[in-house]
This record gives sequence, C-alpha cells and structure tokens, in this order.
Amino acid sequence: MASAHTTMKLLRRAMATATEAAVKVPLKKPGEGHPKRKNLFDVVKVLPNWGVGSKVAKSHWRPETFYKITEIKLYKDPGHGAAWGIYHEAGVEAGKLQKIGGANKRCWKHIEETSQPWRPVEKSQVSQA
Repeated sequence: MASAHTTMKLLRRAMATATEAAVKVPLKKPGEGHPKRKNLFDVVKVLPNWGVGSKVAKSHWRPETFYKITEIKLYKDPGHGAAWGIYHEAGVEAGKLQKIGGANKRCWKHIEETSQPWRPVEKSQVSQA
C-alpha cells in the first residue's frame, strides 16, 4: 500500500510541474522571433515596394554575394511568403531568375547600395594602420 501512495504522490507532482510549465510558456505572435535575426520578409517589409529591386543576402554569405529581388508574393501572414530574384556572386550575375530558397529562415540582411566596390584589404595596408 505504501508504494501505491508514493506512486500517487510522484504522479501528482509530475502533473503539477507539467501544468505550471505549460502556463508559463509565452505565446508569440506571427513575425515575432529573435529580435536581431529576421527572415527575408521581415527585412524587406520596411523597404519601398517590399524590396523589389533591392539586394539581400544571408548573414553568413561572403561579401558581394546576394540576391537582387524581382518579385515578392506574400501569404496570408505578411511575415511569410515566396520571393524570386537573380543570384549574384562576387558582384557578378551568376544565375537566372529563380525562387529564393530559405526565405522564411531567420538569417537575412539588406545590402545597402555603396558607391565603392568591395575589395580585399592588402596585408601592407593593415600593418600601416
């Protein structure tokens, strides 16, 4: 009889802990996630014309590797959808018009237009500085 009583106590304790954990989990609205990481649609929603014509890249890509957006199609939720663009590598067009893969992943950034092209720094320039 003592083992049944102990089992019931453990069961009640487990149930109470599970209920408390379920209550404490905050519910997030669509589009709310990590404050620094954004999916493609979070990045382009602040740009004119939803970013059509702008350059975007994944945060872990090399410099001068990006997509130039040509079309955006939003789903019911403005934080999700599909996007199409032209892939550029080393600043040169390297692909045809294609659907942008991983657009809903949270690793995108906007590439600002610059007047100077990107160039690697020489070792002699680094030692002088």
